This record gives sequence, C-alpha cells and structure tokens, in this order.
Amino acid sequence: LLRKRNPMVFSTGRREELRMVSEELRRRGRKLPGGRQVPRLILGVAALLLLCQVLGGAFVPLHRSLLRLALPAAGQLLGLLPAVAEEQKGYKEGLIQIGFPFQVAYPGGIPFDDFYLGGGEAEFGAQSLTNPKVVYVKPESRAYAQGLRVGDELTCAWKDDIYAFYSEGQLRRMKGVDAVLKKAANASSFLGMEANPGLKMEFIATGVVQPGDPAPDFKLPASSGGELSLSELLQGNEYLVVFFRPGSRFRGGDLQEVRLFGKATRALAERGATVVGIQMEPVGALAAQAKGLDLSFPLLCDYNGATAKAYGAYLELEEQGPNIDRKTFIIGKDGSIKTSFVDVGYDADKNQLVRHVADVVRILGGDPVKVKSELAPKSQSLGDFLGIANPGSAPVTPAL
Repeated sequence: LLRKRNPMVFSTGRREELRMVSEELRRRGRKLPGGRQVPRLILGVAALLLLCQVLGGAFVPLHRSLLRLALPAAGQLLGLLPAVAEEQKGYKEGLIQIGFPFQVAYPGGIPFDDFYLGGGEAEFGAQSLTNPKVVYVKPESRAYAQGLRVGDELTCAWKDDIYAFYSEGQLRRMKGVDAVLKKAANASSFLGMEANPGLKMEFIATGVVQPGDPAPDFKLPASSGGELSLSELLQGNEYLVVFFRPGSRFRGGDLQEVRLFGKATRALAERGATVVGIQMEPVGALAAQAKGLDLSFPLLCDYNGATAKAYGAYLELEEQGPNIDRKTFIIGKDGSIKTSFVDVGYDADKNQLVRHVADVVRILGGDPVKVKSELAPKSQSLGDFLGIANPGSAPVTPAL
C-alpha cells in the first residue's frame, strides 16, 4: 500500500540501502583511518535524520536524502570526503543487481535517441510482465552511464520538485510511453502541476544479454534427437534466430509462434539464417509438436531454465512458478548477439507475433511486407501494412 501511494517508499532495494547505511554509521562510529573517532554529535544528527525518514514513511535513497548532506559534512570536518565519495560510488555501482531497482535521472530534457522504451499498452496492468522495457540504449548516453541496459523494465517516473508520479500500473497501460516520458522531461509541468524540466525513472535490472555480447553457450536435448549446441546450430549459417517461449505453461499450448516461424523458415533461409525454439517442455512433448507441425527446425528442452537465465528470458510467476518469457535473439556466425527483441510480449496475440516474425526477417534484410502477407494473408489490412512500415514513435532498427 505504501509503495502504491509513494513509489519511493520501502522497495526491496531501499530496505537494503537502509540496512547498509545503518551498518556504515555503526562502523564509522567505532573507528576511522588513523584511529580518530567520529564526533557523537555528527552521528546523532545523521541517525536522527535517518530515523525521521523511516518513521515518517518517506525514506528515500541516500543520494536524495538529507543524509547526503550530513555524511559529506562529517567527512569534510574530518578530512574524509574523498573516502566517503569513493565508497558511495562503489555502493551505487554495486546496487544495480538483477531483479533490483535502480534510478536513471535527467536534470533536463531527454535526447530522443538516448534510449527507447517498448511494451506497455496492456489492457490490464496487474502483471509486471507488461512493464515497458528498454529496447535500445545508446552507449554514449547519460542513461547508459547510469546503468540502463536493453531489457530493463520501467516501474516508475516522477519529478523531484512536486509530489506526482506515474505508477507502475499506469506505465503498463500507457500508450506511447516513450514519447510521453520524453515530452514530460522537457516540459515545465507534470500531471497538471508546475515543475522544472527533467525526469527521474526507476527501472528493474533484468540481466538480458546485450547486443554485441558473446551469446551464452548451450547444449540442450533436441526434438530431432540427441543434443544440439550453439556452435552446431551456427555451423554453415550466417545467423541463428533463437526464440524463447513459455510453451505449454501458456494458454493454448503456445504453438502460434512456432507455427509462424515454421512458415517463415524459407524467408529466413534466403537471408542465411536458421531457427531454433527454446522452452521448458520435456523433449518428448517437443518431438510430438515438431512432428505434428512438420517443423524443419528443432525445438530444444531447457528443462531447468538455465539457458533462459543466461539470456535474461527466465521468469517466475506466482501462479505457475518457473517459466520463460517471450524473447528473441539474432546471433551472428561469430557467436555474438546482433539483435535482441525484448518486448515481444508474454501475452502476444497472433497479430503481434506476425509483426514480430516479419520484423525478424526485416532485420536480416528480407521483405517484411511479403512475409507478413504469407503468414496472415486473410488478416492483412491497410492498418497492418502501415504497422510494418511505421511501427510507432521509436525508430526502426536497421537491418544487419
């Protein structure tokens, strides 16, 4: 309840921060370099500020708190400011861990090409699966320097000088979330109230493998028999398209995406690419699916989710337990990640999956309009056609 009313209160990461700050105060109270003792008055003031924030229900991260003034002041009095700054820097870097929140702050407007957000636009905002996700971040950007990476999930956005924010649920349902937030960052108002330009955002680090990174190796049981490794799948191909899917844990058995990639294999082969699907299904069930759908590519069994974890596609749902999110990666013959599709959508319907498969073909240099007409000839419409040519506010990812 507190988190919904005030997104800055008592997230898991901030409870951990409270503990670390408390331990740091106790440590500094015992002994400092050179044998000098911290004056009890300074410690008392810092502890009082910390206690007031907790009891008042307004605990905020150290760099937003009055403690950021109290502790450096103590350091200045004792000639310890460089050490404090270095420790705070190390703590901030260590805070960004998979599954934990971190902040990205812009004091003014956000350059349009610094990063792009996809996803959101959910009919129901009850699941974190529909959180907006980072689909691109420029390595030279302020956001990248603060730890933002492809696949990270947006959970909150606010301005410091007013009490107003977009909650996690609002962001999940928001249409055009990328354009909305960048407009808000440049504006001198926010949600109807006067405010200075700039914006702060909270993200959850997801650990998705990044474009340019070496693709995590794997060797998994295959529907075609035996085991297949990444190197074996890449052999003789320019690219390997790896798509992760929930499988039978998803309604209807989750065969739609498999069918669509099966229909697109010829278009992908023309671009030097082959396909493989990864899910948690027992290999016997995958063999039956591959035979029933007459697939020309294998389905691999990642029974314990280890490969999904390595790629950042693993998740756990309250009702279903361990599961796999819907994500796709294009891997080059050099073994590196070329493109990451992180916002395919766990609940993607047939039309969304058709657009996704067509976009994979486009990235590889193929004709997405032709592929889409082959995948869904009866549902093709002017709106769908334009949806490929102009997929929204974010720029089209260039072909490889």
